Amino acid sequence: MTATHSAPPSGRADHASDHDRDRDRDRQTFELYGHRITHTNNPDVQQLLAAAHADRVRPVCLCRPDGVAMYVAKIGPDKHVIKRMPASGLEHAHRCGSYLPPEELSGLGQVLGSAITEEADSGLTAIKLGFRMSKAERAAPTGAGSGGVADSVAADPNRLTLRAVLHYLWQEADLASWTPGMDGKRNWRIVSWYLRQAARGKFTKGKPLATRLYVPEPFNVEKKIDIAARRLSAWAPMQQHGNAGQQFMMLIGEFKAIEPARFGHKLVLRHMPDAPLMLDDKLHDRLHKRFGDELELSRANEKGHLMVIATFSVGRAGLATAEEISLVMTDQHWLPYESLADKLLLDAALEARRRFTKSLRYNLAPDKPMASLVFTDTETPTAAFLLTNDQDRDIAAQIGSDTGTAVWTWVLGEDMPALPARAGTDPAPR
Repeated sequence: MTATHSAPPSGRADHASDHDRDRDRDRQTFELYGHRITHTNNPDVQQLLAAAHADRVRPVCLCRPDGVAMYVAKIGPDKHVIKRMPASGLEHAHRCGSYLPPEELSGLGQVLGSAITEEADSGLTAIKLGFRMSKAERAAPTGAGSGGVADSVAADPNRLTLRAVLHYLWQEADLASWTPGMDGKRNWRIVSWYLRQAARGKFTKGKPLATRLYVPEPFNVEKKIDIAARRLSAWAPMQQHGNAGQQFMMLIGEFKAIEPARFGHKLVLRHMPDAPLMLDDKLHDRLHKRFGDELELSRANEKGHLMVIATFSVGRAGLATAEEISLVMTDQHWLPYESLADKLLLDAALEARRRFTKSLRYNLAPDKPMASLVFTDTETPTAAFLLTNDQDRDIAAQIGSDTGTAVWTWVLGEDMPALPARAGTDPAPR
């Protein structure tokens, strides 16, 4: 997994740059060609990064006394960023922006290196998908999530489900990490921008993921014609023409409602009120059956955001028809959660102004244990587990021992224990 250090382009939104500054309050310091770097968007620094990219010189993150090697990736015609080396997240100090909790604490460990492979020299990532991106491709086998909800049970660890793709991009966009300075700074403009950036450099079957992913821009009624024109332009390459094999696109947006249509139903997304996804009755029924929990969580949390990831086709008339759909519930800060207990722990950590990373399930089955979140403001990274019975404490302890993390457990049905103590002192300035 890679960490990108860049900021939204100027003019996007003042909140975007504020969010970036707060996210990097403990801003990383790098060393490159004898220079210490903290602001990678500086034009002079961009020249240094361009030279390092051409010379294949590695910057060093100074979160450790001996430094941790990074690499420079080119993500645009004139844009370079510093990224974490593959499989090096644990080498960084756990309060460093490039730290990544052990993969075994989430569903990432099941798919990293198989469904997700990274190439440090090129800065590119190849991902294998467990769902179709065209009519010509073979559908997912029964039991692996076929029939429009290909993201849940018996998932192949060598291929990402729809939910896993959303979780992957969420983590790559740094939306699963939290510091108190982010409070009140996230909105759809920021979330959508970071998701688009996270898709850059990702390829599936040799094709850029970014060209097949649509994330709607914030809707503005005064600019709705211009927004619709940009959307149609983005969809045009995948629009059905003649008898050629129909290609699919992928979409990430926020659920608003499912409404009856003349034929079947339509899924309405926030920021896309004029372009619903059409659902046939079969997909509609399976969506409610498979994602009943997520829909209930959404109804119980008016401030939350129910996220939709879907594949869809674009017909000759330009209408979008959903092929497969997955739903992921997030709170008002866009942090994912799976249950009311999961949200209660999340709320406790937020209220206490803690720093943490939210664990994401990817392909992992619901009955497989994983940490709910990992506290990063403790002396040692601390994995927090929600358990259904006291016997599971041994399983959590073993996972903590295997990953070198401290363990905090809450057995549901008992009172929630006090959260793990913060580190006694803040990290020394770097």
